[in-house]
Amino acid sequence: MRANQELIVIKAKKKDIDSGFNQLAAELIALDKYEENESMEILYGAVTLGDIWKFGTLDRKKKHIVKNIHSQTIPEETEAVFSILMGIIGEI
Repeated sequence: MRANQELIVIKAKKKDIDSGFNQLAAELIALDKYEENESMEILYGAVTLGDIWKFGTLDRKKKHIVKNIHSQTIPEETEAVFSILMGIIGEI
């Protein structure tokens, strides 16, 4: 079975979450061009250092990338990270 939604997860190199987010944005744009299923209006992604997670989205119609202002940390916010991930991928 396949998840209801695509999710890209990027591991940030050199402990630089901002550069990692730039890479995530590029990959979301590439996925937008590759993904034929137009019913997915929003594409989701995350960049992580392992202990820090930052999420973002690409609105496919508006061609607009949104970077979540807040970062989540592991282990303090493990439940929040998993909740976000499960909310994105939905039921498998």
